[in-house]
Amino acid sequence: MLVEFFIIFLIVFIHELGHYTCARVFKWRIRRIFLWVFGGVMETDEYGTRPLREEFLVTVAGPLQNVFIYCVIYMLEINAFLPESTLLLAYQYNTFILIGNLLPIWPLDGGKLVQLCLDSFFSFQVSHKWMIVISIVTIVFVSVYVYSQAWLSLSFVLLMIFLIWENRLEWKRRYFKWWRFLWSRYSETTKYRKQRNIEVPASISLLELFRLFKRDTYHHIKVYDQHGKVYWISERDCLQSYFDQKNIHASVGHLLTG
Repeated sequence: MLVEFFIIFLIVFIHELGHYTCARVFKWRIRRIFLWVFGGVMETDEYGTRPLREEFLVTVAGPLQNVFIYCVIYMLEINAFLPESTLLLAYQYNTFILIGNLLPIWPLDGGKLVQLCLDSFFSFQVSHKWMIVISIVTIVFVSVYVYSQAWLSLSFVLLMIFLIWENRLEWKRRYFKWWRFLWSRYSETTKYRKQRNIEVPASISLLELFRLFKRDTYHHIKVYDQHGKVYWISERDCLQSYFDQKNIHASVGHLLTG
């Protein structure tokens, strides 16, 4: 059991080290790396506020370490450096951790990749909600499948409880993460290559407008009033009106008259 524990810990440590190293390259703010018997998590405040490309590279940096571990196991095997039974355990645990970690479940890497994929097509708020829904559905499906195959164990039950708890917390934090996304758009002057036009009526509120914002995209707002006249407002003007001038209940039309 000590050998098994050491193998699992080493695999998880190298996996999280891949995330950490890539995040440090992009100068992310990292709070801590939390390791336990089921796996590990690198806690950071950067998810949702960094470019999609950065988050993708940081996310896949972990599973790539599992591929590197396969190469190390192969080198140890051809040189007969460790007993065959130990290498077989390392191979099995590395495979289990790699496949399990790529399931579309939050906060696993697979769930984060689903989030990034949805962010490419939908607004931040919509994609975040759908990611949690997909995650919970996958947890239920995996649990039913494992039960039907009579593979149920105490460790699996504890893992599912942990994942359900994390998704519950993520659902409760969805508005906080959305506000953090809006604040980063307001406080940072990042230039986005991707441009998008949003057509809305003048009666729509600023909050409803912000729900349409996507990541890695600069928005040009096309506003039409009740008389059919068309106006253009920048994303920056809307954010400044909300955060600087405290027009928290204002409509987009308020910016036109203001």
